[in-house]
Amino acid sequence: MAGVTGREVKAAFAKFGTNSWGVAAAVTKGLYLETTGGLKLQPARVNDESFGQPFLGRGDYGDVTAPDLTWAMRSRYDDHTFILDALAMGSPAAATLSNSAAGQTPSYSHVIDLATSTDGLGLTWAIDKVTFVDELTSAKVFGFGEAVGDGGVMDKSYRLLGSKPTNISSTNGRSVVHSASFVSLGNRVFRNHGTFRMNAQTAGALGASDAIKIETCDITFERPQDGPHVFGQDYIHEPADNGHPVCQVKIKYPRMTTISATSLYTVLRTNGVFKADLTFLGAFINSTDKYSRLYQFPHLELDDTNGFAVEGAQQVKPEATFTAKLATTSPTGIPIVNPFRLTLINTHVDAAF
Repeated sequence: MAGVTGREVKAAFAKFGTNSWGVAAAVTKGLYLETTGGLKLQPARVNDESFGQPFLGRGDYGDVTAPDLTWAMRSRYDDHTFILDALAMGSPAAATLSNSAAGQTPSYSHVIDLATSTDGLGLTWAIDKVTFVDELTSAKVFGFGEAVGDGGVMDKSYRLLGSKPTNISSTNGRSVVHSASFVSLGNRVFRNHGTFRMNAQTAGALGASDAIKIETCDITFERPQDGPHVFGQDYIHEPADNGHPVCQVKIKYPRMTTISATSLYTVLRTNGVFKADLTFLGAFINSTDKYSRLYQFPHLELDDTNGFAVEGAQQVKPEATFTAKLATTSPTGIPIVNPFRLTLINTHVDAAF
C-alpha cells in the first residue's frame, strides 16, 4: 500500500461561534497550507515518584500541551485568509461593493482594523490526512506575518494557539473537509507587485515621489496571549490578550544611498516619526479594479538599524526595523490612528464575520 503524501492532504477551517471555545464548528473554507505547523496531540505524562517503589510504575495523563502552531503558505489575493487576518486583527468592516460594471466580475473592498481585544474569536481547523482527519477543535489566531520568499513570491504565516487535536471528531470527517470551498490555485502576491512609500509623519500625503526602493519588507504582527489550564478540562481555557499587540516592519534596502542612510541617521538622532504604506496590485478583476492588498501605518518609529555594516567588497545594504504605534492624530492621507490597517480588494462578497 502506497504511503500518504502532501498531494492528498486537504485542510479547511471555519470561524467558530462567539465565545464557543471547545466546541467544534463544521469547516467550510479551504486552505492551501505548506505545513501543518507542528500539530500533534501532546498530553503531559505524570509519573508517580513516591518512596517505596523500586522502579517507576504506570503514569497518568494530565494537561494537554496547547498546540502553538505557525501556518506557512503563499500570500494570495483572493483566498480565504482574509478571515484569518480579521481573526488576528479583530475588527473587520462589512464588505462593500467596489465596482460592478455591467457584464464584468464585481469587486469588493474589505477594510480590517485593529480591535483592542479579540476575546471570543477563534476557529476550528480540520486536516484530512487520508488515513484519518485531525481536528483542532478551537484555536486563537494571535498573529501573522508577510515576507518575501523564494523567487520574489510573498510568503504568509499565521500564529495559532489551540485547545487539543483529535482524530475522532463527530463534526469534521473527510466528506466535510472535501466539501469546503477551495479557491483556484494561483493569483499569488509577488514582490514586483508591491510599492512601499514612506515620508515624515508631519509631511504631506504620500505620493509617487515617496516610493522607496527596498529589497525586502517583513511585516509581523502579534498579540501576546495567556492560555491557562483550568479545573474541569485537560485543554487550555480560551486564550485572552495578555499585553500590547506589536506590529513591526523590517526593511532591507538594496544599497546605501542618501535616502537609505543619511535619513535613517537623522531620525535616530532626532527621534523622528514616519508614516508609510505598502500596496500590492495584482491582475484586473474588472475594467476598474485590480486585486490589491494595502497596509497603512500612520506612526512608524525607527527602533534599530544594522549599523550600515560593511562586509568585504559587497554592497552596503542598510536594514531598519520600525514599530507601528498609536498615532496622536491621523496624519495627512492616512485616516487612522491605530498602528495599522489592512484593506483588501477581491471578489469575496461575504464579510470576514
